[in-house]
Amino acid sequence: MAVIVYCDGLCEPRNPGGTAAYGWVAYLNGEKIHEECAVVCTGPGATNNVAEYSAVIAALKWLAANGYTGEKTTVRSDSQLCIYQLDGSYAVRSERIRPLYEKAKRLAKKFQIVFEWVPREQNEEADALSRKAYVESRIVRASGNPALTERERKARELAVRVLPTAVKSRYRVPSQSEEGVFYLVDLEENFCDCMDFIWRGEKVGVCKHILAARMYRESKKIAAAS
Repeated sequence: MAVIVYCDGLCEPRNPGGTAAYGWVAYLNGEKIHEECAVVCTGPGATNNVAEYSAVIAALKWLAANGYTGEKTTVRSDSQLCIYQLDGSYAVRSERIRPLYEKAKRLAKKFQIVFEWVPREQNEEADALSRKAYVESRIVRASGNPALTERERKARELAVRVLPTAVKSRYRVPSQSEEGVFYLVDLEENFCDCMDFIWRGEKVGVCKHILAARMYRESKKIAAAS
């Protein structure tokens, strides 16, 4: 059996010092077995390289915990620094990176592993996952409400549509429980016509449909700026 892992990381809106986030996805014989994305840290210790290494470490830890040690494993990333340090082509000179490098190498010993650099266009899935983690962290911070984590998890699964009207703040968001049912979200009015918002959401000012629309709008802003 052969495992292929694609890893990516970013640090935005500035590097260093922004928000470092990673994403990774693993395939076994061409079939996806797992994907993951998360924020590593925010502030002075956040860098692109910290995010890139964190993706590799998180992927190898998951594979080891789920019984894939000993498998032929290829780890791919578009970070030349990360890959070429891990395969021995580059020396590790950064004291900030060294502990991450050493942790990745310890985990790598559990596998028959190859580290392989790929161009960015071959790493789009992992790139999208790292960007998802970054965008979602911005939404949660902007809300000022840590209790939105569960709603955030559900909101990421919703496919938001922009309504073809003159009012640019309105979106059509599907129900997760009823197929074919859609709710109207107006971000300008901070309103959704779902029962969750009417019954409970008004107290905290959000439901998962509003959160999904916010995440969609924020992702479009970030994409336009990049």
